[in-house]
Amino acid sequence: MKMTARCTFLLVSLMLALAQGLFRSVEAASASGCNEHPSFGNIAGSQDTAILSGSGARSCNSGVAVTPIQLPQPYYTHQIICSTNRVQALDGVCSATPCRSSFFALRTIHYPDGTSAPAGFQCVTLSQATPSPGVTAAEVFAAIRRVKLPGGEIGAVPEVRGLANLESFFFVRGATQPPVDLQVGGSVVHAEFRAVEYRWAFGDGQGLVTTGPGTEGLDSEVRTAFRRRGFYRVGVTVMWTAEAFLDGRRVGQVDDLVSRARTTYPVAEVRTILTG
Repeated sequence: MKMTARCTFLLVSLMLALAQGLFRSVEAASASGCNEHPSFGNIAGSQDTAILSGSGARSCNSGVAVTPIQLPQPYYTHQIICSTNRVQALDGVCSATPCRSSFFALRTIHYPDGTSAPAGFQCVTLSQATPSPGVTAAEVFAAIRRVKLPGGEIGAVPEVRGLANLESFFFVRGATQPPVDLQVGGSVVHAEFRAVEYRWAFGDGQGLVTTGPGTEGLDSEVRTAFRRRGFYRVGVTVMWTAEAFLDGRRVGQVDDLVSRARTTYPVAEVRTILTG
């Protein structure tokens, strides 16, 4: 009787210990996300001898993060067609754009198999427009605006000095900018520049504006007459636009680019003196 009681006590104690161990094992596995493979245990014996055996789950490393596989997804690109500057709106779509305070852009969807298709239009800001994944139109435009454009050199006829009340001719030489390639976010931005307007000031309160493609000053030519002799500060502000392309696709037009040139122009006065 004494031996039976001792054996019973040992068996109960071992079963409790096994149960507690298994509970802690399952609890730890559950906390780490590995509870689909629990541990198992057995207890057997006779008289005062107990045999404890068990089997564990396959090991699982809860410290390794599992990253789901991301399948390629379609993405959109934008080509800005119309500027927010209404004065520069063109006849046609830009004269009737629904985008009152943002840019009107055509949208293209690109599929994982390399094909693409038109996807309507969208009113976007420069920060929202994406001409390429990871690159915004704002970044493209900012890179182009950092290009230092040539102001050129002001030429005049008569070259040495003018005469009061007689016309002098002014023009700009060298205000031309070849295309440039810029690195933006791992992509190549190609920019083509064009002078579109020349804003002249002659130092006497007069001003004139001419427009043209900027071909060696031919369309920048102006003429003016100074009323009296003196030294006049003649200046011209050249207004440019640039067509932007990213990886061969057109992004849009960058407006209101500026360069300047200045010169001092002497003007003499012919006076007639009557004698005799």
